[in-house]
Amino acid sequence: MPDSTPVDRAALFDRRFMLVTGKGGVGKSTVTAILGLLSARAGARTLICELDAHERIAPMLGHPPVGGEVTEIEENLSVVDIRPSMAMEEYALMKLRFRALYRLVFENPLVESLVRFVPGVNDLLMLGKAFNHERETDDAGRPVWDRVIIDAPATGHGITFFRLPKIIRDAVPAGNMHREAADMWALLTDPRRTAVHLVSLPEELPVQETRELHARLADDLGIPLGALVINMLPERPFEGPLAEAFDGVDEPGDPRLRRLWTAARIRAGRAANAEQHARALREMGLPTIELPQRPARALDRAAIDALAERFATQVSDPGTSDDPARQGGR
Repeated sequence: MPDSTPVDRAALFDRRFMLVTGKGGVGKSTVTAILGLLSARAGARTLICELDAHERIAPMLGHPPVGGEVTEIEENLSVVDIRPSMAMEEYALMKLRFRALYRLVFENPLVESLVRFVPGVNDLLMLGKAFNHERETDDAGRPVWDRVIIDAPATGHGITFFRLPKIIRDAVPAGNMHREAADMWALLTDPRRTAVHLVSLPEELPVQETRELHARLADDLGIPLGALVINMLPERPFEGPLAEAFDGVDEPGDPRLRRLWTAARIRAGRAANAEQHARALREMGLPTIELPQRPARALDRAAIDALAERFATQVSDPGTSDDPARQGGR
């Protein structure tokens, strides 16, 4: 049974290190962009990390792609697309100190081939760079970033991504790699610093994968979960007494009214089906944010801002999303 203990929603989004994951195509990047905007607007110096991706975050917010360098796109908001080759060079130079030594070791064709074919190395490099940003400090010793948000890999790949530091920590008994992996795992499993937010659509396959991901992360790995975002939730055409009245209306004889009646029936059926899947997601017991279904077109900045406002309202007022009384009225 879900834990009924009240949860401070705002605190879930106040972690220094946040990751957003879910099945591919459910809107992870959209939620990541929203979290970044809200964090920056609250005055937190925020870094969004995409992982060797077809960059989406900066263009989604109305800015050109940023590439592999950390780039400030708005006040308090920076974005980077972490790429394995750049992450390796940065890490190696940090440890080896000299570029000539880096080239001697890592630009050796044999080493390049070995690294390319070792399972999980790219994921470890990208997570390691994000981890370094979390602990990055300025000349005065103060954290450079108040919050690091990662658009994490999709569900199947994501499990391996989250487990990798633990695997390396346990497989390598000592040395620098062991220490780095152990520190990464300590961060990932620290509920004071980290939260993993899950994103799903109210559809059968995304719901199934989200429930499996929830169990694997929380029960098997002990990684602290944050909120569940149900994206693209359709709204019923009628609510309350209007819905009851509509259910009692037979198919009209007038062809024009029949078209309207049929369209409303279809919308109501889709909304009821989606609500059934949404209930299965809510049963996991995570604090829930619900974002509405939108027209099938590219998201522009105005749409992102509207979603961010709705998101922020639900964070501050739980009754606007998963209040049981409201759920029953859908």
